[in-house]
Amino acid sequence: MTQLNKYSSRITQPASQGASQAMLYGTGMTVEDMDKPQIGIASMWYEGNTCNMHLLDLAAKVKEGVDAAGMVGMRFNTIGVSDG
Repeated sequence: MTQLNKYSSRITQPASQGASQAMLYGTGMTVEDMDKPQIGIASMWYEGNTCNMHLLDLAAKVKEGVDAAGMVGMRFNTIGVSDG
């Protein structure tokens, strides 16, 4: 079976990564969350652009779906382009 938390387990499992784990606990993660895969959800929302202003809400829906699937969704922003 494929290990879904192959990469995140490098931080969430070893006792030597206590400082990294403390940062994750600070974000609201639980002990149970440390065994789940972490999924990055990119968003380019920007309130000053009518083309992108809805993307934060869309990213929130994606996060809900990821969380409902038994994984940990983490949203992050990236640069968006506005040509208007």
